[in-house]
Amino acid sequence: QGQIMPQPAEKAADGHAQESTFNYGWVVALAGFMMHLCLGTMYCWGSLTPYITSYLRIYDPSVTYSDTIIVFMLTPAAMAISMPLGGIIEKRLGGRTTALLGSWIMCSGELLSVFATTTFQLVITHCFIFGFGMGVAYMNPIACGYRWLPKRKGLVSGIVVAGFGLGGAFFNLVGAMICNPNQEQPDPYFEADVANRVPTMFATLGGMYFLMTTVGALLIRDPTPEDLRRLYGDRDEEENKAILQPQQRAATKEIDVCGFLADYRSYVLWLMMALTTAAGYLVIGTYKTYGHQQGFSDSTLTFIGSICLIFNGGGRLTYGYLCDVLGFKLVMMICFLLQAFVVYFVTSTTFSAMLFAAFICVTVANYGAAFTFYPTACAELFGTKNVSANYGVVFSGFAAQGILLKLALSSPSIDYDTIVMLTAMGAGLSSLGVLLLDGGKILKDYKQM
Repeated sequence: QGQIMPQPAEKAADGHAQESTFNYGWVVALAGFMMHLCLGTMYCWGSLTPYITSYLRIYDPSVTYSDTIIVFMLTPAAMAISMPLGGIIEKRLGGRTTALLGSWIMCSGELLSVFATTTFQLVITHCFIFGFGMGVAYMNPIACGYRWLPKRKGLVSGIVVAGFGLGGAFFNLVGAMICNPNQEQPDPYFEADVANRVPTMFATLGGMYFLMTTVGALLIRDPTPEDLRRLYGDRDEEENKAILQPQQRAATKEIDVCGFLADYRSYVLWLMMALTTAAGYLVIGTYKTYGHQQGFSDSTLTFIGSICLIFNGGGRLTYGYLCDVLGFKLVMMICFLLQAFVVYFVTSTTFSAMLFAAFICVTVANYGAAFTFYPTACAELFGTKNVSANYGVVFSGFAAQGILLKLALSSPSIDYDTIVMLTAMGAGLSSLGVLLLDGGKILKDYKQM
């Protein structure tokens, strides 16, 4: 007696309950954003590689940029191995524990890089350990956000992975401030006074990653049946069960990894992932060394790198919202066609720093959108129960293109401009792959708008 009873959710015109109270899913999305700010620092490689490569040359003068880029190109392979494992761990230990475990493994890789003095050692610490931790933690906040906000999958994906794109923009500047505070120019490598600051950079970044990812992971929480009743009122109980955490959800209308691999669309998504991410990944990993060859200053290229990574994050968020409004298939097709056009002409823009920066930024924005599209596609086509594991399979296409790019860049018979052109063609072909995802329904969706 005397207590104020909670009011039921108001009913909408279609008889379903409207959300009437604060949805903790938005906290989960922002927590994921904070985690992904650190996970996304793999994109710092393009900006930090002149410092790191110069440092390794102190111990082995024969090391070149062509040698050290393998660290960047193989990181997705480590992620692809551990991402399905992250989905399995999540089912057994829960979201928060999985997020903490993955984040701490990632941070340990960064801190161990302090002691790396060879390319091989850096592959172990900054590629496999760092990348393995990233893969375990990557999908956790996204999958959790889907359960809280089942009708906002595109936006949830966009918010979380926007952090993955934006993190590099901030940490690029941190790394440059530590290693090159006097804005010295490489020729083509930095002198020892700059290079010797690399261990300090690794230690500083590792400590920052640990603090940020720990706070973010501790905020992650899966919804309970009571949470869903509070949010959605008297909506059909089966609807609530359908979006509960994996331990509690019904298995109906959900496709596991075995069923996923038996569906031709999984292979279409895998191939599309490889083709659509290749151009952006190439640009992010090589823009600075390519820019130096074209006569741009180190400070200009560092600035371009930070701005383009802001576009990386902004593209993820914008395209995620458009997926919810227009449908993910139509938005994917538009994005991939735009990417093909921009990438095809990007190497022709080096006569102007502003134009070069603009084309780089659009390329990276469209690249970042892929990491909104594919989790959303997996959830929409195959259900949210096994989305972490299913998306992990698709993500291995991203790892495959990284390996192929490394082989292409190492080949003396293929020049850089040809590789760029081939990646543009791949993006264009992927726009046709969208038609295979659901029997060509993209055209019907468009007509219904």
